[in-house]
Amino acid sequence: MMLILLLLIQITILMKTLGVLNGLVVTTILLIGLILLCRFSLKMKLPKSRYSRITWEDMPWLYDGIARMANRARIQTPTIYIEDNPIPIAYSFQNSIVLSAGLFEILDRDEILAVAAHEIGHIKNGDTFLFPLLRYGKYVMGIMTLITVFIAKNSLTSLISVGVFLTYMVTLLRFLRKREFKADRIALQIAEVPYALKTALEELKFYEESMLGKDTPLPTIQPSLDRKENNYNQQTILFSTHPTYEERIAKIMSIVDMYRRLELLK
Repeated sequence: MMLILLLLIQITILMKTLGVLNGLVVTTILLIGLILLCRFSLKMKLPKSRYSRITWEDMPWLYDGIARMANRARIQTPTIYIEDNPIPIAYSFQNSIVLSAGLFEILDRDEILAVAAHEIGHIKNGDTFLFPLLRYGKYVMGIMTLITVFIAKNSLTSLISVGVFLTYMVTLLRFLRKREFKADRIALQIAEVPYALKTALEELKFYEESMLGKDTPLPTIQPSLDRKENNYNQQTILFSTHPTYEERIAKIMSIVDMYRRLELLK
């Protein structure tokens, strides 16, 4: 993986700057800190005042639908939470899926299950464990870069270190966007109404466009527990961890069309 290669290059630069022994000590401390932060983030519990755990008795259609899709994905049925939030959002962490109350206001049942299928895709692909690692990993890379910049006597070494860090960030964003497409692909394979993911994204896009110009948070379907509400007026595609709605919808349409052609060939 390119991200691992860039991390190894940055470690090599750090060792050249501090010396092999000191570089190993600093690298070890940073990596241990990275592992501890990831373990801590994965053990975080949702506050009961804002999140409600859903059982079959609460919403049989939602619980059964997610259970069936999880079975198709060959994973354990995720724990389902409803977040007391009027903004339409969905995300996953560990083996859990969070759907906001706002989703139920603008999407129908098939669309909500399709959104849940996308989150199951993240769980299936291991993103709920990978994303925290990458999230804290970029800080490790940043600290290594700062140490090199402030200590290195050779300006060329500092420039190379900064270049490696910037390359890492760009590569990370591209990687995260690809994981979204990969989760969508899983969703299309396990959702009972695959095309509902397309209509769900269209509804969220319409909601977003209707909110532009208003002081209202915009919808997201994100895989990170500590996500922040994005302001898409200020965020460019280049620095986004998610593909645009248009990109995802176009990809979904092409995949569904491919599946239909394969069915005709049978």
